[in-house]
Amino acid sequence: MELYRPRYKKELEALAAAQLMPYACAAPAPDSRQYPEQEALEDNRGSFQRDRDRIIHCQAFRRLMYKTQVFVNQEGDSFRTRLTHSLEVSQIARGISKSLGLNEDLTEAIALGHDLGHTPFGHAAEECLDARLQKLGQGRYLHNEQSVRLVSLLETRSHAYPGLNLTREVREGMLKHNRDRSGIYASLDPQQPCSTLEGQVVSLADTVAYLCHDLQDAVQSGQLLQAVSRSPEFARGIQELEQLLSDGSQGEIVFHLSPYQDTFFINVLIHKLVLGLIQGTLHRLEEYQVKDFSQVQQLARQGVTLAGFDAEDRRFFAALRRLVYRYVYGIHTIAIMDDKAELVVGGLFDRFCARPQLLPEDWRYRCQHLTYPAGYDGQAPSPERVICDYIGSMTDRFALEEYDRLFDPRAKI
Repeated sequence: MELYRPRYKKELEALAAAQLMPYACAAPAPDSRQYPEQEALEDNRGSFQRDRDRIIHCQAFRRLMYKTQVFVNQEGDSFRTRLTHSLEVSQIARGISKSLGLNEDLTEAIALGHDLGHTPFGHAAEECLDARLQKLGQGRYLHNEQSVRLVSLLETRSHAYPGLNLTREVREGMLKHNRDRSGIYASLDPQQPCSTLEGQVVSLADTVAYLCHDLQDAVQSGQLLQAVSRSPEFARGIQELEQLLSDGSQGEIVFHLSPYQDTFFINVLIHKLVLGLIQGTLHRLEEYQVKDFSQVQQLARQGVTLAGFDAEDRRFFAALRRLVYRYVYGIHTIAIMDDKAELVVGGLFDRFCARPQLLPEDWRYRCQHLTYPAGYDGQAPSPERVICDYIGSMTDRFALEEYDRLFDPRAKI
């Protein structure tokens, strides 16, 4: 073995593939990228590593730092943002993939890119844009579809093609991390489960991450304690959550509601869910006698998802999800912020639709030149879609500044 020589793409991918299980996605399919590329002979990265790097270096990824996860970032420096959430999803998903012998590079690329299409202010703003587009008969605004739109069309890295020219495997995983799909991107088979185990793992890791970490933020902020003290219904709901966590872990998880006590229970909860996902996925692989990657793809075409929990853990996970949705996302202060988000985002959309000349010059140009490249199979072009692209790209801070610019007579223009 030569000691003093670099390893390049082919050798690196061969070494990595030797460590993978047969049902992993070892490499992208031929012609997986939307546009042909001349790859360097001396490249120190594999194809999925290049996809990951393109995502990390794009503008949409950087903007995630200033987009709300659940609790508005300006209310506290320690609350999670879309960026920290994406990093945590990547960490959880990579750990699961490593244990299952899957392709960690593909897993990481999907995880880091899955939330690129999120609006400012969280899901409330997404739902606001979605409702307005549907009312106008202009399709839907779903953040997973918008993530694919960003990397396929809106972001740029080359004069040779639009978008980032990611592999199909990464784009499919980004689209299918969420079950909400309108049927666009036919080339990615939107009605089927993800055709890679790596993409299926990211979808579940995403749910594990946001349920556990949003619960942790709610406790540490003190807002959950306030909600319990004000509402008997919330008090009963949190008692049910406490009992669920204790019973589901045989007493190992000790839930603390006070922000002045530790939230180490989150670590134990995530560990329990991760181990449950690994075991459940292995059991399903054995049940279906999956021997190679082609079988994973074939089962996906039949509507079968292989990554998941066993029955007992699935019941626990469903109950946890129900309680977090009701008693964390239902906190009064979150409801107020959601209303503010709808006011700001809805106001921006309505004003720009009525007076597109108020858009910045580059976005006005896009509204006037509605041409998409051949082969793009996303939503049809329209001024309303471009306006959604503009609003969806905003950070929380910029959206508030833009709202003030349009509606506050005292704001500087």
